[in-house]
Amino acid sequence: MRTTQLTQCIQKEEEEDELFEFQFDNQSEPQQNLQTPDFQATKQNEVHSQISSQAQIEQTDQYGFKSKINLKHYKDRKTLNARVEKWRQMINEFEKQTNQLIKERTRKGIPDGLRILAWPLLANIKKAKEQANTIQKLSQYSDFLTKEKFKFEHQIRLDVHRTFPDNVNFQDQTVLSESLVNVLKALSEAIPDMGYCQGLNFLTAALIMVTNDENAFWILYRLMTHYNLTAKYKDPNSLYREFYILDNLIQQYHPITSKILKRHNIDLFYFTTEWFITLFSTALPINLFYRVFEIFLVEGEKTIFRCALAIIHYKEQKFTQLNDFENGLQYLRSNEDLLNLDSNQFINLMLSKYKFSKTVIQQLDQKYKKNQK
Repeated sequence: MRTTQLTQCIQKEEEEDELFEFQFDNQSEPQQNLQTPDFQATKQNEVHSQISSQAQIEQTDQYGFKSKINLKHYKDRKTLNARVEKWRQMINEFEKQTNQLIKERTRKGIPDGLRILAWPLLANIKKAKEQANTIQKLSQYSDFLTKEKFKFEHQIRLDVHRTFPDNVNFQDQTVLSESLVNVLKALSEAIPDMGYCQGLNFLTAALIMVTNDENAFWILYRLMTHYNLTAKYKDPNSLYREFYILDNLIQQYHPITSKILKRHNIDLFYFTTEWFITLFSTALPINLFYRVFEIFLVEGEKTIFRCALAIIHYKEQKFTQLNDFENGLQYLRSNEDLLNLDSNQFINLMLSKYKFSKTVIQQLDQKYKKNQK
């Protein structure tokens, strides 16, 4: 697809009323196998360096993080109360709501206390249970935890202790750490051809900090099946498709950054792999991640690329001033400059500046597949 065609598609954003569904064919693997970097250890080192000067901090935010970045609360109580009431009414009669109304209200944000009710509806976990019952004759979360031994349990437990090192909920043997182990074990049984893969621990941990184990499991099951995230975990080579699509979008929206990346030979693999594998749960402040995640549940894959572009936007000014590979890559992989982002400003930028439809993603996907033949 030529640049002019891409521009035309981007300028004409489609306001889809239907929830986005992925329908991608199998693609040939790139010649060079992709090895996912051990970002768990990297994340642990980053966190330790960030809080080393505040080792005595005792205060945590509502999710258990030691840093104070998520301590901000919505100050406009009138607006918040009105939003709570609207979501309560919508949740009670969710099947009667139009997709457009769900989309609009999700973009504005779901009140914290109602996420536990809204997420299962947005992800449509009822369909996940029906699918599991059809394929495996199992429809209860507990059905996937009946074994005495689990193939991936040892690796899961190792990774759990490296999950969000600055969060007290996952240190030592806590209730949430055991919940994380159980949900990941169940998921590895529910999708045996995927099993357990690094990165799932962060995404799962982010979910169980808001919802219960059972809901988290079915939301993850839905993500892997309906939203087709399984491929990212089964075969890291599938991420080349995401790199290709994002690279083209960066050329379109951030041409200067694109040129500098190529000049310094900084491949997107080096700093965006973690974004895609964890769905930004390690890159963004947790409250902002939840906002992005909820929009993703409603609007689908294009949300991932919009979020990536928004991060590029916030990093672009400083990045373009760096003049070598090492410093440039180090800055792109760091999330320190993202910790104090205003959630509303980020979401507004993400949705207003990067207006492209699923058609653009589909066209780039087709071009990628053609290039692989």
